[in-house]
Amino acid sequence: MNKNKVYEYIDSNKEDMISSLMELIESPSPDLEETQAQEIVLDSLKEMGFETEAFRGDLERVSTLPDYCDPGAEFREGIYNVAGVRKSTGGSPSLMLFAHIDTRPSVYGEFRDGKVVAQRRGGKIYGLGAADDKGGVAMMLEAVRTALHFRPDLGYDLTVMSILGKRGGAFGTLSALTKGYTANSTLYIHPAETGHGFREIKNISLGVIDLKLTVDGVPGIPHDDLSEGINANRVMAEAVCCLQEYSDSMKKTQTFPEGTFKGQPSYGISVNSVQGSALKAECTVRCRFYHPLTADTAEEGIREQLASLFSGRYPEAGWKLERAGITAMPAETPEDSRIVKVTTGSIRDVCGPVEFIYQYHGGSDVRFPILYGNSETFGIGPSCGLPSGPGEEWIDEEDYITGIKILTTVLLSWNE
Repeated sequence: MNKNKVYEYIDSNKEDMISSLMELIESPSPDLEETQAQEIVLDSLKEMGFETEAFRGDLERVSTLPDYCDPGAEFREGIYNVAGVRKSTGGSPSLMLFAHIDTRPSVYGEFRDGKVVAQRRGGKIYGLGAADDKGGVAMMLEAVRTALHFRPDLGYDLTVMSILGKRGGAFGTLSALTKGYTANSTLYIHPAETGHGFREIKNISLGVIDLKLTVDGVPGIPHDDLSEGINANRVMAEAVCCLQEYSDSMKKTQTFPEGTFKGQPSYGISVNSVQGSALKAECTVRCRFYHPLTADTAEEGIREQLASLFSGRYPEAGWKLERAGITAMPAETPEDSRIVKVTTGSIRDVCGPVEFIYQYHGGSDVRFPILYGNSETFGIGPSCGLPSGPGEEWIDEEDYITGIKILTTVLLSWNE
């Protein structure tokens, strides 16, 4: 493979590749709305010779899995996932690329005449989904198209998925993996939300469990008694302090055994602001954890701390701890795995010397192929900006083209 010719070809087609991303942005696919953008993906995969399938998520099938979390919404008609498989006559290990097509709600987009607007300004591409994650979908498609231009038979089976990744992945990623879409190795394409760009290698997914804590106060007796009862808000404040102390103690013993963050804490508890009154207070507790802890043991540890507090100081107060939100199991792909070596080598081919950060994320989609597809998986992506308001989401234009070069290099060198 003459890499320089590949990169020259991509540079010469840069404008078309940027136009493809902008077309994808302007084809709606906001959270829980009809994914019109998938029509583009489906047509593209068919044109490239993939055997394709468009399928709905199967909540009944995935609802019993450890990583299932209730999406809290109905699966509406017209929302679907797209997968394509291209078989080869070669015998090299199979490869899969995937990214998610669904975006944040429409409120974060910029519209003109009722249509989503994509713009180029200051070296960036703006629009709803540019960073999260249509940039990843477009990079994936353009890289596959380029690789097939140079080598029509890649020498290995290739799977490409554009799926629904929001709301815990039950509608898309988890359903796709349990449907049987997997490969020996997998790349998850998603712009780097930390700002590290292609330096970031997302090979570790921390476990995550969300818990809802409810505290019931006890009213005081009016008129002839000065008792103030038990104030739920006050007790909740003590419960939050109790959990913070427990988190601090766990951080001393729960640390990463290796990698960029060796010795740093792999455990942490965060608490959302307390809501309620003197008679009932609620908050959400998020615990991030890693091996050897599981969601069950992480929850058990938190429950024991709270039980000790309430039985010792507030035996008359009612309290309840229940799961609410994300439940994700920890997963990891070793830094010395083939997919990591090939991809980091491709990044250095395109970008020059790079000092990589082997990053961890709580509940990252990289965990699904690892846990449910027996596939070595990690994620990469370009620099981006996520929105706090309409029209603020962007992906770096040059990084987008660089990403296409990196992925094309991976595809063309995978069987070498």
